[in-house]
Amino acid sequence: MNQKNEKSNVIIKTGNNEDIIELQMCANEFIEFIDDFEINLHNKKYFILTAYYFKNLSGILLAENVISKIDGLEKIVPKVQLIFLFVNPVYRNKGIANLLLNYFIKIQKKEKIASIYINLPQKYKFGKKFLEKYDFVQTITTNNNIILEKTLWYDFGIESCDFYKNRKDIRLNNYS
Repeated sequence: MNQKNEKSNVIIKTGNNEDIIELQMCANEFIEFIDDFEINLHNKKYFILTAYYFKNLSGILLAENVISKIDGLEKIVPKVQLIFLFVNPVYRNKGIANLLLNYFIKIQKKEKIASIYINLPQKYKFGKKFLEKYDFVQTITTNNNIILEKTLWYDFGIESCDFYKNRKDIRLNNYS
């Protein structure tokens, strides 16, 4: 799936078809810190969005699906961890990060993902401020890190429910 933004000459692509060398050339300073990146990439463990500015790889969004629990119950809640959003310094201030994040959120809503979260260094104020523009909220603070989360749905996946419309009286053991 591709999306082209005519104003900025940016094309956003989904998929894992990018060459590992091309990804490393764009964002090596982040990729080198991800454990088993190359193995997980080849095993299609990651969701990747790439941005091309005039056919040059200019930005990468990397995410991974995770499962969460609700109130200790073993319910599957689809969450996505945003591992990183990176725009090559040569292509910054062209709206590429905005395009990548907007497109990512749109896809996750369509896939009925409950929330998106990211773990950031506590001192990374620019990243926090950027994500807060997209309704990410700080949920956890540790000594060195913060977790920001954006909730995409609040009803635990129930799209339509009317509890009273079809309600019937139930009598147990014929006692009233």
